[in-house]
Amino acid sequence: MDEDLLIKLASIIVVGIAAQWLAWRLRLPSILLLLILGIIIGPVTGFLDPNETFGDMLLPIVSLSVAVILFEGGLSLRLS
Repeated sequence: MDEDLLIKLASIIVVGIAAQWLAWRLRLPSILLLLILGIIIGPVTGFLDPNETFGDMLLPIVSLSVAVILFEGGLSLRLS
């Protein structure tokens, strides 16, 4: 694998874990910080270009990610 790709994938994982932990500490919805940090490392700084990094695998990765987010949101939903 390309070293640049591995750095980008590792940074996505680290930023995601940091956002989850920070949201837990601040008692905020985790999706809020994940969106903000995703926008920062993507379009704002230009560090990560999904089309360039993932190519043809972008659509399946996004679809799977949305399914996981909705599943997690449904599990943590309080009906009361």
